Amino acid sequence: MLKVKHVAIGVGLILMLSACNDEKVIKEKNMESGIEAEILTLETLIKERKYEDLLVEMETLDVSESEIDKVRAVGTKFVDQLIQEKNVQFLGSKYNRMRIVLNREDWNKVVKIIEEEKKLKLDEMEQAVRTKDFLKVQELYENTKVLEDNEEFLAMYNYALYLQTDQNSYKASGALALAVNPKYFGRMRDEIVAGITNTSYANPSSFGPITLNDWGWIEHEYRSNLYTMERRAEEKKVMNEKIENARGMNPTLGMTYDEVLASLWGAPYDINRTVTEYGSYEQWVYGNGQYLYFEDGILTSFQD
Repeated sequence: MLKVKHVAIGVGLILMLSACNDEKVIKEKNMESGIEAEILTLETLIKERKYEDLLVEMETLDVSESEIDKVRAVGTKFVDQLIQEKNVQFLGSKYNRMRIVLNREDWNKVVKIIEEEKKLKLDEMEQAVRTKDFLKVQELYENTKVLEDNEEFLAMYNYALYLQTDQNSYKASGALALAVNPKYFGRMRDEIVAGITNTSYANPSSFGPITLNDWGWIEHEYRSNLYTMERRAEEKKVMNEKIENARGMNPTLGMTYDEVLASLWGAPYDINRTVTEYGSYEQWVYGNGQYLYFEDGILTSFQD
């Protein structure tokens, strides 16, 4: 009887293991079927040239380590098709995003084609500026997204703008000085420096001409003022957000005048103001025993 029991247990274990193996095989087949469907979707997007959708799919695709090569193979087809089409516009604009989804070899292809395109467009811009083909200059500036932040590209473009103005003026030289960093040592630097330090309009009764030292000072002042304006804009944005958040709320300590005015209490019936050598103090009177007290524009206490 004991022997039969052991045999039964053994058979049961075999059946359980068999069932587990079958379940594992089914799961693996389902996963394989799932990745094959994903690959088919990616390849369809390549054929339909829906490159933005394809990139999003590749960015969000969740695959196992063993299946990653299949996705990388699609990435290779993707890159090869873009290069064959000479679609530098897409390659340049999605440069950083593509780096995440491509293998090293395909990424190097993208880098190479982008660098070649940059050099080509820089050569074209320099040629257009030197020949004063300003229509070509403008066309390059508007359509070459891959160089929209390139220092050389922007310096030559601004020099072209200078050439289209009355060059013999402090205004023209000053605008060029503002547009180009004094530490710039790229293409056409000599011509740009000559434009900035142009002495043809020298006149004792007017500003200028601009020296190299002046150029550095102008750049410093411009950056300083730009920083100040950006900081003030950010402060204003934060304050506007606080004012919006105050709407529909009761006043709370730390609020400014504007926040309180936007709150449920709104404007007071009367304001009692005291100014001393230590600061300014205000009592806002709302009636019914409600008062707000401010020190130097900040709500510090209240009574209700």
